[in-house]
Amino acid sequence: MARLRQADRWGDEPRLEAALRRFVRAGVRSRQEALDYVARRGCPPDRAAAWVRACQRRGLIDDRAAARLWAGHWARQDYADAAIRTKLLAKGFPTALVDESLAALQSDTDDDARARRALAGSIRRAGGRRSPSRLARALASRGFDSELIERLLAAVPDFHHSETDDER
Repeated sequence: MARLRQADRWGDEPRLEAALRRFVRAGVRSRQEALDYVARRGCPPDRAAAWVRACQRRGLIDDRAAARLWAGHWARQDYADAAIRTKLLAKGFPTALVDESLAALQSDTDDDARARRALAGSIRRAGGRRSPSRLARALASRGFDSELIERLLAAVPDFHHSETDDER
């Protein structure tokens, strides 16, 4: 890492460009993440944009594919659409692409199905001994709205919880 910082100060563009290529190959990256990566290392914006375009031409960066992969990943992790939207926007994907990725998810699952899976998993992991308030917080932390949470919790027949569970 010290070598990279030193190379940046000297304007060693080949090393910085190689670092960018390693960065985009190491994971699913958005165009904006790649731009931010080289900007943090002192690369001029026009040069950074040229390198990122070169990575896009080589197929190393594809925002459409990356947004769909990330959206699918978070959907399998049972996050709500609202949470997935927030996470995709934080990664720098354009709003239109986020909308497109979320629309593609709708054909597979919806918030209701993901919330049911998340709730079942929470109950299973806790051995059925989790209070309704803890279950509600677990679902809310994944971005599900309160109306859906209340409806699902009302459908759970028996929580088997003690008073101490409610206090935690």
